[in-house]
Amino acid sequence: MALKKQKGKRIETKTLRAKLIRDGIDLNETVQVYRDGVAFYIQVINQHPEYVDLAQAQMRQAYEELTLGENAKYPFLYQDMPRDLRWDVISTACGHYKSWRSNYKNWEVSEAKRLARSLKKNKKHSPHKPPLLPTEVFDSPTYYKYSMFKDDTGNSVILKIRKNHNWAWVRFNYSAYLFDAAWGKGCPTIIVKRDGSCWINWTLERYHDATGGLKALQNERVCSVDIDLDGDTICILSILEPDVNSEVQEVARHFIKGHASHVRRRKRAIGKIAKKMNQTGIVGKGFGCTIWSKITNREKSEGYRIASQIAEFANKHHCRVIVFEHLGNLRPQRGKYSARSNQKRAYWLKSKIVDNTSHIARTKFNILTSKVSPKNTSKFSAVDNSALIRTSEHQLADLLANNERIWLSRYNNEKYTPGLHAIAQNGYWIHSGLNAARNIGMRFYQRSKPDAKFVISKSLSSHV
Repeated sequence: MALKKQKGKRIETKTLRAKLIRDGIDLNETVQVYRDGVAFYIQVINQHPEYVDLAQAQMRQAYEELTLGENAKYPFLYQDMPRDLRWDVISTACGHYKSWRSNYKNWEVSEAKRLARSLKKNKKHSPHKPPLLPTEVFDSPTYYKYSMFKDDTGNSVILKIRKNHNWAWVRFNYSAYLFDAAWGKGCPTIIVKRDGSCWINWTLERYHDATGGLKALQNERVCSVDIDLDGDTICILSILEPDVNSEVQEVARHFIKGHASHVRRRKRAIGKIAKKMNQTGIVGKGFGCTIWSKITNREKSEGYRIASQIAEFANKHHCRVIVFEHLGNLRPQRGKYSARSNQKRAYWLKSKIVDNTSHIARTKFNILTSKVSPKNTSKFSAVDNSALIRTSEHQLADLLANNERIWLSRYNNEKYTPGLHAIAQNGYWIHSGLNAARNIGMRFYQRSKPDAKFVISKSLSSHV
């Protein structure tokens, strides 16, 4: 069951998703009874909202007195529902009602402001529609007590379900991945999808050492990440570590490659859809659903692949924080359907990389994630804070002719590539993605130490 709080520890949770093997047993009746019960109690709570803010035990007792027994004011349709499941139904209904109540109050405040503005400008006021109390819900039953499930062996469990208008114990088999012994199983949730497949979601919990939050980790080693959605190298990682003199050195770096093949497959699939749309002229529901599902699955797989590499590299170098740029306002540019769709999914993949990395790093390695402002992270050099020069092929030839102090980049056998590298005012080459990753990490340190300065370590002095 649920872990108890301990001093110096925090409880981390995740979900174990397992396919439920039913052998012809239908779970739709159990799920439908649960949803009908929630919808019923929402209406009861709406008639008697004075009990909804009481303590949980008192709230349940009050609504049970209104709905159970021969003299009930609002007779509950399923009097034989197990007590623990009924308590979950009442708690879920209270949650729906409180959410609606909060939205309704916000709507009243908003309408009052809009009415005041309309009167001030002598305009006709057209009120917005208020939020409606839900009459139908799509929640799934969660078995919080052992009175609803028992004898879990890791690949089979006995569940209490509703079958032919009666409650009965039925054993189910399920297939799930193996997890670390440090994780403990919690409560299962029964999920019935639209395609008819059934799943059982187990809550996994474990203890992690309390980190104290990001403020307590301002002097720890971090892994800063710059995400480049255009080239083959999608992520550039830089491991930074500060010292007592507010000097930050780079300990290690890593380039995650192999993204170009994924982009080619995505563009090819979107191009096929665009051609079919031009041929048919009419796009109905479910158009190209097979190709779209392949694109979605590839995007999910690529997001998890990159996120896993970032989290494992940060853990390998004993980092306590992973730092990203906060890019929340990315919008695809106007243009052709295929180009816009590709850019849209590239931005979606960027956000998935950040979210998946945060989840994997926190649950698996107890590493936190932070976001910093992206302003000027690619404009100035992290080494000396000088402005960087972005050059074309023709501008590069002139610079090479007039400047003999250009150093070799970390790619000793490659030529300078416009866009991939930038030239500082002092004349040296610098990898633009690596420089941005360093600046991202420095933004994190400069929150607590504005005088923090990046210095090139001796081991990496030849690789600017």
